[in-house]
Order: sequence, then C-alpha cells, then structure tokens
Amino acid sequence: MRDPRTLTQTCKAGPRAWALALLALLPLPALADCATDSALAVAFMDSYLELIDSRSEQPVEAWLKEQPLAAPVLVEGYITERDRGLAVDPELGWGMDLLLDAQDSPDEGFEPYRCEANGLLQLQGKDWPEFKLAVRLVDTAEGRKVGAAGRINLNEAERAPR
Repeated sequence: MRDPRTLTQTCKAGPRAWALALLALLPLPALADCATDSALAVAFMDSYLELIDSRSEQPVEAWLKEQPLAAPVLVEGYITERDRGLAVDPELGWGMDLLLDAQDSPDEGFEPYRCEANGLLQLQGKDWPEFKLAVRLVDTAEGRKVGAAGRINLNEAERAPR
C-alpha cells in the first residue's frame, strides 16, 4: 500500500498536471485551422496553375466566378485591381499575374509554408521553395473560401516578400 503522504502529494500535483495538459491542448484548434486553410489554399492555387498551364482563353475573372473555393470578395478585388492596372497601362496592366503577385510561377504547384493570424498564410513552390505566395481564407455563408491572394485584397505588409 502507498504511503498516505505520497498519495497526498500526487493529488496536489494532479490538478497542476491537468491544467498543463489542458493548456497544451489549446493550440490544437489553431493547428487544425491552419491545416484546413492550407489545404484549401493549395487546392485553389494549384487549380489556378492548371488554368495557366492549359493556356485557356477563359478570362481569369470568369474562372474565378466558377471556382467553389473563391469568395465573392476575391472576384470583386481581382476585377478592381485589374481595372486599376489597365488604367495605368491599357496594354499590359500591372505587367504581372495578380493572383501570383509575380510574372512566373512554380512548375509543380504549391505546398504550405506557414500560417499567420486571421486566416493569412503563405504557400511556397514545391519545386521552387523561394517562391512565396500570401493567401487569406475568409468565412462565407458557404464555408471557408479564398478571399485574398497574391496582390488581391492584401496590403503590402501582408504580401509575400519579393
């Protein structure tokens, strides 16, 4: 049989151990959200790369409107930013791909790089890890969707460094 003094010490340590265990579990929902958001962002951007690779004549805004992972705010932001660029240069616009915030893109798609606050995360190229892309997921009535990507709906500080 255990010494009663040891049992008392074990019981006193018990609540502390439980509190530490509960604190350790607190970040898990954030990690789950990060994993879910990352998977959605990768699926969306890889789908966009497929559109680019197919050399489709479909305008990007039409493609965005068809995408179940694109929030309406992304479509609206894309059209606004595209029009701003065309006002500056009617032929080339901004001279870059607005969703990629670059002229080039990874050949083999994206993978998660890191998650930041408020649904903001960064992806990196699978075959080009130096290529970073910022994406933000937003809540909509239909669930989580991409609300910002590349140059669209992200301020300078949120965008991936170039």
